[in-house]
Amino acid sequence: MNRILHFLIYSNILVSFCVMSLALSSELILQTKNPDLSVFLFFSTLFVYNFQRTIRIQNGVDHIRKEWLGKHQKLILFLMGISLIICLKIFLAFKLLTQIVILIIGFISLAYPILLRKIPFLKIFIISLIWASSTTLLLATENNVLLSLDFTSHFVSRFLFVFAITIPFDIRDLRYDNEVIITLPLFFGLKTSKIIAITSLIFCSLINFFQYVKSGLMLPYFIALIILYFFSSSIIIKSNERKSDIFFSFWVESLSIISYVLIIFMLLIF
Repeated sequence: MNRILHFLIYSNILVSFCVMSLALSSELILQTKNPDLSVFLFFSTLFVYNFQRTIRIQNGVDHIRKEWLGKHQKLILFLMGISLIICLKIFLAFKLLTQIVILIIGFISLAYPILLRKIPFLKIFIISLIWASSTTLLLATENNVLLSLDFTSHFVSRFLFVFAITIPFDIRDLRYDNEVIITLPLFFGLKTSKIIAITSLIFCSLINFFQYVKSGLMLPYFIALIILYFFSSSIIIKSNERKSDIFFSFWVESLSIISYVLIIFMLLIF
């Protein structure tokens, strides 16, 4: 089980499921469907994350996954190749506007480890923007979802959620980022960074409450999201440099999957 878990984490299959889960959550909340987009997000995430890891290690950046990736280079190249082929096939079927947005997001994602990574504080904002745009904005452009106040609220809450759960990863990477990249935990310290993360989740709760009262957010979704924020807060509070990589790469990462599971569970109850 330990080897399987490490494989899912280090090959970036787990994080790909996380992005897809957020997209599926958006489909339910925004009441629209697009299976092709969900599949595209899974494989594009698989390609981009493996590409970024490969570039960082080739540039001599120390990382906890460096040894594993060095032993499984052929596997990673295979996953990248398959992912790229699938993405290109689905990409060509998308609308022009969706393709343009994908190209912009893709350029930022691929340029990040090469050009943007060392810009102070930019890391967390880029990750939050890319994840929020990929899992909400692409759905809007491809399915003609009205860019209403309800959609904007959903986008902002998604951005803040990803922002909050990214901070624990910056805490984990303190020993790697030190003197290389300035992150919130490195600049403000652990306690203040956790306060910032939890404050972001509080704002998510307020936004979702506004949606529930004013914009018609269904009660099962609202309850699921509130439970998610409480659980995420407890994980964030427990985050520190002494925690194992499994704590961050599985439990923190899986919060995105948990969001979808909670929504489905609440729908079954109600």
